[in-house]
Amino acid sequence: MISRVLGWFLLATAFASSAQAGDSPRVVTADGAITEIVYRLGLESLLVGVDTTSGYPEQTDSLPKIGYLRALPFEGVLALKPDLLITSEQAAPEENLERLARAGVQVEKLSSARTPDAALERIVTVGELLGQQERAQTLASELRLQINRIQQASQSRGSRPKVLFILAAGNHSVMLAGEETAASALLDTVGADNAVSGLKGYKPVNREAVLASQPDAIVIAESTPGQFAIGSWPEVERLDAWQSGHRLVADGMLLLGFGPRLPDAMAAVNEVLPASSNVSANDS
Repeated sequence: MISRVLGWFLLATAFASSAQAGDSPRVVTADGAITEIVYRLGLESLLVGVDTTSGYPEQTDSLPKIGYLRALPFEGVLALKPDLLITSEQAAPEENLERLARAGVQVEKLSSARTPDAALERIVTVGELLGQQERAQTLASELRLQINRIQQASQSRGSRPKVLFILAAGNHSVMLAGEETAASALLDTVGADNAVSGLKGYKPVNREAVLASQPDAIVIAESTPGQFAIGSWPEVERLDAWQSGHRLVADGMLLLGFGPRLPDAMAAVNEVLPASSNVSANDS
């Protein structure tokens, strides 16, 4: 821990020295949520490249793309001459990350966030890495207030609705979200439960399981807009939750990224959850 803190301190000092010398440090981010943090901190001028999971905000379209988070190319990253690569523990291959470090790139792999506390801690960490800890602390405090308000509102239901959570990357890649996923973690932040029991991770949709789930609400995370075609999924469309309007179709990174838009994701999900009087007898 001491060595990590020392590393952050030395990096922040180096960044400050570069700024005084008129040289902007060159930063690459490989994780959509981390990229969003950099933008929310107003430090996007430091970015010289991002990965393909970084599609928000739309200004990221103008930046060079280094490839997919789980298949980062050594040459593609090094060609951008970064001083720092900030990524997550999902980054791969490890061999290329080690090669980048040996080539003089500061490589920082941050833990994935599955709770509001972890999401806010990651914001502070990015701020420390970029020499803007105070700014990051301020942002984290603002988001904490928003999160607290949403959670207080969700607690007023007095029950835990069951939610069917679907991850859609096109009709040929539609997955059910089970336990131990970012999807299930998001539901927990607003006092809801996963409607699919006995399933861990993301698994191809089983149409019988969809009908058997009898959810109180349905949430669909799309990797790009329009990828879930409800006409191809009559089993979902027939569910009472869909028919009654307790449904949400939204951007996957918004819902699953646990980045600075986490309060927005929580509010969007909470809005489609039924009031306690309308929750089905699934829990009884």
